[in-house]
Amino acid sequence: MKRVTIERMKRGALRFMVLSSLTEKPMYVYEIIKSIEGKTNGIYKPSPGSIYPVLRTLIKQNLVKVEEREEKKIYILTEEGRKKFEEMKAEKELLVDDNPLKRKILDSLFEIGFILYKHRKKLDERKMQQVIEILEKCKQNVDDLFKD
Repeated sequence: MKRVTIERMKRGALRFMVLSSLTEKPMYVYEIIKSIEGKTNGIYKPSPGSIYPVLRTLIKQNLVKVEEREEKKIYILTEEGRKKFEEMKAEKELLVDDNPLKRKILDSLFEIGFILYKHRKKLDERKMQQVIEILEKCKQNVDDLFKD
């Protein structure tokens, strides 16, 4: 089993958001970026440099196809891509399930990530060390809850 890393999670999340955007309509890269920015309420705006590798992978996997329109590339979700998105969406829903408390836990974790992203330019060595200490304590406290 592959180890889960932040980078792998980010790529998976970006892949999900690209597929989600393309379920709405065929889009140019700029539109995909704007769609994702809208879905995250402006907290995350992917760069073209992060979108293009994801699109190349999706094209290789036959989940997305590309056409030239007015000398621009437009990306279109294939039927296989639509099915894959629905599978990913179902997995995400299983992870969250209908329990509002579980949803709140997941929301809180993502909010912490977004807060750190929003303030990333203000993160100096001292603040990074403080954040690490806070998160390590939190991690230990949560782990302690499950010890019998």
